[in-house]
Amino acid sequence: MRKVLAVSLSSLLLISACSGGDTGAAGKSAGQPGVFDSVKVKVEDQETVPEVEFDAPLDITETAAKVVYTGDGDTVAEGQSITFQFVALNADDASVSGDTYSQAAATLPVNDQLKEQDPVLYEVLLGAKVGSHIAYAFPEAQAAAAEGEEEQSTQVMVLSVQSAQDTVEMLPQDEAAARNAEGNLLMSSDDVAKLESDGKLPEVTFGDDGVPSITVPENAEDPDKLVVKVLEEGDGAVAGETSTVKANYLGVSLRDGTTFDSSYEGGEALEFGLDGVISGWTYGLAGQKAGSKLLLVLPAELAYGDPAGGSAPSGPLAFVVELEEVK
Repeated sequence: MRKVLAVSLSSLLLISACSGGDTGAAGKSAGQPGVFDSVKVKVEDQETVPEVEFDAPLDITETAAKVVYTGDGDTVAEGQSITFQFVALNADDASVSGDTYSQAAATLPVNDQLKEQDPVLYEVLLGAKVGSHIAYAFPEAQAAAAEGEEEQSTQVMVLSVQSAQDTVEMLPQDEAAARNAEGNLLMSSDDVAKLESDGKLPEVTFGDDGVPSITVPENAEDPDKLVVKVLEEGDGAVAGETSTVKANYLGVSLRDGTTFDSSYEGGEALEFGLDGVISGWTYGLAGQKAGSKLLLVLPAELAYGDPAGGSAPSGPLAFVVELEEVK
């Protein structure tokens, strides 16, 4: 968490903060006492960068966190994951360094790992309400991230808690195989057809150059089973769960429609074994013929989890896959 925030600051665009409405109420704090007492936040809505003011400079000598605006949503519980945006400000003069509001919200588990790595932030997040804004600074970690560079001012992050949800773990391949054998891993063709008729299934279009795009409907719901829709059936060899295949693909988040990966950008299909990929691909492509074009919609447990580890995309995902070869 600390590394992500510290490193990302250098690449944020410089923009002006937006003024807004109610300043809310302050709440729980941890770490260096009193350092954020002068911080005031005006919040318009969750999609707008808040206006942050404080008496500069702030003398921040150790990690500190404080709820500087109290939301009115659900309470963050142990083991849940939050999504958040943040705006960063220079502690010396209160100028805005950048923000993440033009990007997809980041995810952070509020669990034992966070408690061990950053007990100050953990203490303030636990029990906070969705919609709250939390002032946060970690001068030692920022200094370490900038080691070897020119000395930089400490940054104050004001995190907006956008949502809180229970964590979804990835489903291991053996458990997915058992569910597949029992017939309860894949959504039935009738249920897929109903999703489509209700306008809840992502729509796939192909450009003149053959590159696909995926439009996620506003009323798309997180699926509880793997969705497989054959867009165009091929006539080649049939893939098995351990086959090696060659395929082109495009992947987007089902929650906001953002693209996170595409083999089309590299200009050529990729080769991989179906026993070495996420479960949703293993069981979504098994039984399909070479030459087919498919839409796969994966629950988070059959993708990378929610939240995902590292740089992997979180939550349910949608893919277009062109299965070129089965070996």
